[in-house]
Amino acid sequence: MSHRILHAALAAALLVVARPVVAQSGEGIAIGAMAPAVTVANVSGKSVRVMPTLGRPMLIEFWATWCEFCERLEPTMKATYSKYGDKVQFAAIAVNVNQSPRRVAKHVKDRSLKYPVYYDDSGKATDAYDVAATSFVVIIDKKGRVAYTGVGDKQDLDAAIRGVL
Repeated sequence: MSHRILHAALAAALLVVARPVVAQSGEGIAIGAMAPAVTVANVSGKSVRVMPTLGRPMLIEFWATWCEFCERLEPTMKATYSKYGDKVQFAAIAVNVNQSPRRVAKHVKDRSLKYPVYYDDSGKATDAYDVAATSFVVIIDKKGRVAYTGVGDKQDLDAAIRGVL
């Protein structure tokens, strides 16, 4: 999906009141696909390549400062990072819809986020992972393959990570 289509879909989603959705395998990038490396910006604006390290699982969340589901998922993300941060790579990638690197950096500081946070300034990361909505989480196994995808604030990230350790 191109980032233009994602922008339109996300904008439309803001106009609709939806109940939380949890989707495992079936949203975004295919389960079993090799996880792509993506280039994003860190909160200081420097380009960073985000890619799984073979032999170590990875969790990637695609989120936005304005996303209510992301806000409700944040305590789960923090707890998951606290529990697994030494065993699993983490990357929270802010989509480039209705926000800026400055707004993302402020959000990270205000929320005291400890896991690595990036900004998808070009929209190419969201395209590479076929992200259809914010609060989209991808868990990658030790071989670099997508093992889990989910969207919404009610994801059992603990169980998903235990499945790839």
